[in-house]
Amino acid sequence: MKRLSTILVLSLAAILIITIVFLQERQQIGNEPGMLAENFKLPMTDGQVGELYNYTGDVLILNMWASWCEPCRDEMPDLMRLQSDYESKGLTVLTVNMQTFERTLKDAPAFIEEMNITLPVFFDENGVVADRYKVVALPATYIINRDGTIEHFIRGEVHYEGLQSLIEPLL
Repeated sequence: MKRLSTILVLSLAAILIITIVFLQERQQIGNEPGMLAENFKLPMTDGQVGELYNYTGDVLILNMWASWCEPCRDEMPDLMRLQSDYESKGLTVLTVNMQTFERTLKDAPAFIEEMNITLPVFFDENGVVADRYKVVALPATYIINRDGTIEHFIRGEVHYEGLQSLIEPLL
């Protein structure tokens, strides 16, 4: 009986230790650096539904924009140039049009055509990404590592050189 009690106590202690270790190592999902980027599924320019987690394994620049936003307009060529220069090293630049921030739903497609945007574009039609990522001002940009962890958050306009210095250590 004493031996059975000892085995039972040791088994419970082992289960408790394993549970504590597992919970400590589990990464929190969220929108801040150090957290696992929260997944989303949204329509894209090609008519398909895209998913953030489809790009796990690449270093990601996730940029949120609206057509009326001048800084968004100004940074778009730099984002496309980064994609072109670093795609072969595992960089993917993803953009999310914040539809709930637009004046009309026709503005985003016109902007995409005018700017000749070649990057993947998600359409946040119902504000899902705006809510999950707490987007209150545009542009907003996240740098996400290959494991899906947010490394950096930048509020405001980004430039080639600044992003380059943030992504190169991750590639």
